[in-house]
Amino acid sequence: MKSLLPLFALTILPATLAAQKTDFKVNASANISVLPAFNNQIIIVNGFIVPGAISVANAANPPMTTSSTSSTKSQIGFNVEVEAGKKLSDRWKISLSLGINQIRFDYDTHIYQSVLYKNDFDLSELTTKYGDSKFTYLSSRPFNVSLTFNRFALQAGPIISYLIGKKYSNYVLVSNTGTGEAIGAFFESKGDIQKFLYGAHLNARIGVAKNLEIMLGGQYFLNSLYKKEVTYKPIYDKSKALQFQLGLSYNFAAVIR
Repeated sequence: MKSLLPLFALTILPATLAAQKTDFKVNASANISVLPAFNNQIIIVNGFIVPGAISVANAANPPMTTSSTSSTKSQIGFNVEVEAGKKLSDRWKISLSLGINQIRFDYDTHIYQSVLYKNDFDLSELTTKYGDSKFTYLSSRPFNVSLTFNRFALQAGPIISYLIGKKYSNYVLVSNTGTGEAIGAFFESKGDIQKFLYGAHLNARIGVAKNLEIMLGGQYFLNSLYKKEVTYKPIYDKSKALQFQLGLSYNFAAVIR
């Protein structure tokens, strides 16, 4: 609970700054998340001792471990936030923001022929949901610095995020086509999702109408999406997300004044 106090404080500060006749903006954008391909460790289980108990420990036969490359694919997510800022001079401004940011991507792993499987195949052939990853964060840019040139502005600063929603899996089932019972599985060697992400952002804005700007930018997270514990090192090392964003920013404070 204590870890949420700084983020809770940031929900109060924008309203306080707005009351002092500063900028008060709403930013909304679409984003794409880019991750490099990574070397994936797969544990293959053929048969379970207790039906329905899906785990490596419940393997009826000795598990087999293999390594293969997972290719990644960017997916479209979103970012919505409120931003409060105050001018220091005609060109310089500081601000802070709080909102929701979504990281979405997909990946697929190629399995080479083995003792159990005579042909190569991709894990996505077993289920279309394989690799579909969606993480939603309460996200704050606590200290932005902006430099303005007429209608054009550059903004940069740190970013911190706290996980509030996740959708992903660590295994793919092989089922009996007749009964639907799980007769095997492919388990990935990756742990749970990080609660906190931290990184930096840079964006450019250009005014296109009164109080309205187009935003184009990106942000990079310096730590892995996955926890280090129980995660295969090549996955942990490669799972740092780079996001590109395109959206709009509207200044409500200018309208109120």
